[in-house]
Amino acid sequence: MRFRAPKSLPRTALAGAFLAVLSLTPAQAEEKENPCFTGQGSVKEVLDGCAAFIGSGATDKAQLVQAHSVRAMALSAIRDLDAAETELDAAIKLDDSNANLYFMRAAAHEAQKDYDKAIADLDAAIRIDADHGDFFLLRGMAYRDKGDLDRALSDANEKVKLDPKEATGYSMRGALYRLRKEYDQSIADFDHVIGIDRDSAKGYIDRGWVFVLKNDLDKAGADFDKALELHNNEPSALVGRGVVKSRKGKPTDGHADLALAKQIEPGIFEEIRKLGIQ
Repeated sequence: MRFRAPKSLPRTALAGAFLAVLSLTPAQAEEKENPCFTGQGSVKEVLDGCAAFIGSGATDKAQLVQAHSVRAMALSAIRDLDAAETELDAAIKLDDSNANLYFMRAAAHEAQKDYDKAIADLDAAIRIDADHGDFFLLRGMAYRDKGDLDRALSDANEKVKLDPKEATGYSMRGALYRLRKEYDQSIADFDHVIGIDRDSAKGYIDRGWVFVLKNDLDKAGADFDKALELHNNEPSALVGRGVVKSRKGKPTDGHADLALAKQIEPGIFEEIRKLGIQ
């Protein structure tokens, strides 16, 4: 089972937290065939297996934390985040010194748009382990979604400092600079993203939109073309190329790209407007 990451948070971050929580191997588990510990079976089988273990009167704290955590993951998979939070409440009650448990619960709060609770849990996680960059990344997301861009930027800076070879911190910070209309700093961060992962279309798309906001249409067009070379018919890149064509030539020049983007992803124009593109 895998906990669903909030938008923009790499799923590998939560998967890593989950693996850290699950320190027992199936061979060590008291019930070696229980889907709760083996990870085999349907969501219902995993949920039932964990419930059976929790209700069995078992007293091993580590295994109980594991069972509640797995149930949280399974419940998240079916989008029952309230119940997932309840399981994580139980896990934290058993082990309030495990930073990853607070991180997982914060992710659920963030997905529920309960940003203050997410921040409180991430504060707790950081007090326990201030060297984990993803804790700062998620807290920065929560501050961003609350509209506190200064604190969001501070946390993005910390993520970059802790994990300078990962693209995620630069990507988040570049997006924050874009929101703050600090376009040169934004471009510099997306340059880092592209340098780390030249085969991903996202960095080129993100940088392309900053060039559009700066009205540097030649550079924007080159980035969108590269993104489409890497990921054929990617909707955001199609919109970008269509916008560049329309602004550089006749208003109708980008119509085909825009129409195709809308056909592939009907809500794409609303997403682009959130970037400040009109």
